[in-house]
Amino acid sequence: MSDNQALRIAVLIRHYTRIGGAERYCVELTERLAKQHEVHLFCQAIEIEPSPNIVVHIIQKKREKPRYLNQLEFSRQTRIATAGQFDIVHSHDMVTHANVQTLHVPCVLSRYTEIAGIKKIMRYLNTAISPRLLAYLWLERKQICNKNHRQIIVVSEFLARNITHSYPGIVNNIKIAYPGIQISQTEKAQVAQRNNQREALDIQEGDFVILFVANDYQRKGLRVIIEAIKTLNNPQLHLVVAGDDNPEKFMQHVNTAGLSKQVHFIGRCNDIHALYPIADVLVHPTLADTYAMVVLEAMAHAVPVIVSNAQYCGFSEHLTTQEALLIENPRDAKELATHINRLLVNPDLRQSLAANGKNKALTISWEDTLKQTLCAYYKVLES
Repeated sequence: MSDNQALRIAVLIRHYTRIGGAERYCVELTERLAKQHEVHLFCQAIEIEPSPNIVVHIIQKKREKPRYLNQLEFSRQTRIATAGQFDIVHSHDMVTHANVQTLHVPCVLSRYTEIAGIKKIMRYLNTAISPRLLAYLWLERKQICNKNHRQIIVVSEFLARNITHSYPGIVNNIKIAYPGIQISQTEKAQVAQRNNQREALDIQEGDFVILFVANDYQRKGLRVIIEAIKTLNNPQLHLVVAGDDNPEKFMQHVNTAGLSKQVHFIGRCNDIHALYPIADVLVHPTLADTYAMVVLEAMAHAVPVIVSNAQYCGFSEHLTTQEALLIENPRDAKELATHINRLLVNPDLRQSLAANGKNKALTISWEDTLKQTLCAYYKVLES
């Protein structure tokens, strides 16, 4: 098949939205695919207006919980709906039948292959009586395989190692397609957004704003940020917390630290690019992140970043100490406080990291993501 020939592609994802890294990746890639190919989107919920040339198919959700039953049902329904009708079935969700699978998170099996001894035995015993874990393991085994020359796309080297360690048989069928970035805002628009957002939160221009963006506050390090700000004891420090998680779980921690006037929970942000201008630094002390798109996006907006090192964060494999401040131990509030204070007192360092980070971000584009994805498609078709 010619590389210029239009393909008929089915894209599968339960939620078509820009909230969340995996979902945003799917949206950006799908919109670009639709410029060249016939794209059909199969989803349970859609929160944005897709391109008019994307054909949307809503898969009815029979149940919200338990989630594993919904996942199984989504897999079954999309298998029936797409069977024999498309050149490529590309899934960003856990299903059994797609011939291209993009994986965004570590595999379930790694919870067993990366431990040993009594802990491993106990985990297997617990799994034997857990329908949820058994369902996810079964789905994953059907998903991550080389049946019919299936191609597995991962978003980072970090994730590639995780997957091939647990599923070595797919090592020749795996391809890396990084998330990209594209900023269309003018500098004037970003200044206006910064001023409007600070005014809305009653943050003064001279205050120093730390931005934290995540859909899992606990795993991405919110508690350690609160502890670091408490350690610094500076009333001009403000923390803006954005993302789809429950702030109530952290309010007592905030109040106990005496930071109720300095920590601002703003919830879900539909236009994440409009948020970055408020920040003087993005802090991302994640305990586990296969890539961390928020770090790339902040850098593209010339916001300096403090992020966990490559042991914890996939994107950090591509960063130097001239482009970001790298955290050795994301559980250590004192180390994080030291990094924050370095930026607080040194505007030249902030400017240098911002400039170098932006230059790094400009080398990574969604067009590269599209190119690598199409390479995976043609491998399937050639086979």
